This record gives sequence, structure tokens and C-alpha cells, in this order.
Amino acid sequence: MQQMTGQAMTTLAKSLDSSTGPGAEAITGVHNCVNAAADGDTDASATVTLHITHNRVIATAMMNMGPAKIAQCVFERRRGSRKGWELVKGTDFNDETSWISPELADLASRIPFPYEVANMLPGKRATAAAVAQAAQEVANG
Repeated sequence: MQQMTGQAMTTLAKSLDSSTGPGAEAITGVHNCVNAAADGDTDASATVTLHITHNRVIATAMMNMGPAKIAQCVFERRRGSRKGWELVKGTDFNDETSWISPELADLASRIPFPYEVANMLPGKRATAAAVAQAAQEVANG
């Protein structure tokens, strides 16, 4: 995930099993992300996902060949008068090549930062009219 400095940032992530507690969000656990074959074996897979909100972008790269190995980075929009985005959790995907594989790290590093998508999404304090306008813009392309 390239940011303004051109560096891709990640961190090793904990299992994505859902939990309760401060900041808990509804998510699907890693054990539900694999394809089970008829005989119970699982297929090897690699997954890159972006979760984008108005104020946060979470990039996740997962290699599933046996136990799932996950690298993740979290960017948040700067607050106050400062503009842009800052890395709040993680390191460069390319620093995780021994963890998630050089090929997956390279792919994840080359994904452009989704500025336009994040800017288009309404923030938490958005009015119903702002949400409707954003939905209309998406519908009209």
C-alpha cells in the first residue's frame, strides 16, 4: 500500500476472530476465509483486502498455505489542520517477505492508496443528505 512517501506499510496481525471489547467490530474470522475441499483439505490461497472508510484505510495481506499468515497496515486521516494520511500501525509489506512471501508482499506494496474512494465516503458525522448524495454519486459513476 503506497502512501505519500511511496513506502508500503504493514504489521503482523492477530487472528481476525471476532471479539468483544473496546473498539470491537463485526468481522469474519480467518477460519472462515479458506475454501474447504470435499475431503476436508483446504486450498492454498493468497488474499489482499482493503477496508476503506472516510477516516481509515486498512490493508491486509494473507497467505494461507497451512496456518494463515497475515500482514496488515492501518492508515488514518490526519486530524486538525494537518492534511494527508499517517500510518498508525504496521511496517512495509516488503519487510514481511519472509512472513507472507516475496510475491504477495510485492503485490500488496504496489496497490495504490485509495484517496478518491476515502474522500468520496461520508464521515461519521455525515448528515442523511450527505450520505444520500454520496450514494447518488456512486450510482451515477
